[in-house]
Amino acid sequence: MTFAAKRRLDYLLGEPLCGLLNAWVRLFGFLLRRDHHLSPNFRRLWVLKFVGLGSLLNARPLLRALRQTYPDAELTLITFPGTRFVGDRLPQFDRVVVARDDTLGKLAWDCLRLVLRAWRERPELTVDLEVHSRFSTLVSVLTMARNRAGFFHSTAMFREGMYTHLMYFNRFQHVVDCYQQLGRALGCAATPASLATETELLRAEDYREAEGYLARLPAGDSIRLIAVNPNASPLCPERKWPAVSFSRFIDALLQLGDWRVVLVGAPAERAVNEAVLRGAEPPHRNRVHNAAGELSLGGTLALLTQARLLVTTDSGLLHFAAALGVDTVSLWGPGWPGSYAPKGDRHRAVREAVYCSPCLYMADEPPCAGDNQCMKRLPVAKVLAAAAELLGIEVSRLPSVEEPSLRTGYLPGYVARRSVPTRPAGPIGGQSR
Repeated sequence: MTFAAKRRLDYLLGEPLCGLLNAWVRLFGFLLRRDHHLSPNFRRLWVLKFVGLGSLLNARPLLRALRQTYPDAELTLITFPGTRFVGDRLPQFDRVVVARDDTLGKLAWDCLRLVLRAWRERPELTVDLEVHSRFSTLVSVLTMARNRAGFFHSTAMFREGMYTHLMYFNRFQHVVDCYQQLGRALGCAATPASLATETELLRAEDYREAEGYLARLPAGDSIRLIAVNPNASPLCPERKWPAVSFSRFIDALLQLGDWRVVLVGAPAERAVNEAVLRGAEPPHRNRVHNAAGELSLGGTLALLTQARLLVTTDSGLLHFAAALGVDTVSLWGPGWPGSYAPKGDRHRAVREAVYCSPCLYMADEPPCAGDNQCMKRLPVAKVLAAAAELLGIEVSRLPSVEEPSLRTGYLPGYVARRSVPTRPAGPIGGQSR
């Protein structure tokens, strides 16, 4: 199933099921009067996080705190295949259980098995790290765990009554702080949001894979590397910066020194990287290399540790790089950097003020329907200046950049309807924000 299909299913089927289940949970809660006190002697804790590699990485302080607070408990991650990598690598988890999500039939079957497993193992606490998902709410409740913890905000009020330990998810706080606050509700002391050690995320075979890739590049390419990720997950493809903008950024960057640019990504993202490479000026193309599909995720992360800088969209690789101590420049539009960008002086978040930005997690669908002016209007010169600052390059050395003209007739924030004529881009003779 595509991500869009899963999101529609979550809403159309999950909404009425949650409403029905909520009534039953409240009724049985009133009748049974179960004790919901937390105990350090809990034996089994389940953490639910189905999508979002970056979000699960940001939950590391909470996971460490859970491990410290419940030292004898078996900590299990319940997830989808796309997030399994983090669960397999983080030492806080004793076990990872995966529910297949590529077809509706497999998802339904694996969910049934998951619920039966929960009834057999009887976890004392489930911690739902999803914020917007009805599916995770159903799974959490159907486990029949005595204690169920999770978040709510304006679009997840259906969880009230379904969870025994419910925390408001403040969109204007950093996600790490939101996770920490939920931990406090579970009796956990806050732990510092420190870097992951490379041994947590990387293995010897990852380094060998990255070294093999670098050995195939022209001599010297492993010395002054800059990694670039032009891709974004299907969760919100509007997070992508246009390929032409990435190409012009790379052209300007390569004028500043003997850098080598490696375009990273998954096998399915190779075509996006190729478009960026082809858009670069011919003299620069031999210093730009497309690594999408050439490396596993582990190999890509090992490659990032060899890079001086990662320039990326709001994506999972951004959070991996930050966890591994790699400097980053991240590009923002639909998402809000105040909530999700890495903290610290080794990271720069770049965005352009557009009326409808941010919209991710604020609206059910981006109002632009793909015409992401928040990213298209993000100046190349602004991204170049942020990269130069981290690289220690003086602003006076920066070359002038011809910005691509990507404005359209879209009025930011306006939701188009087929029966209504095209809306002009703001006042006659004026500019839209």
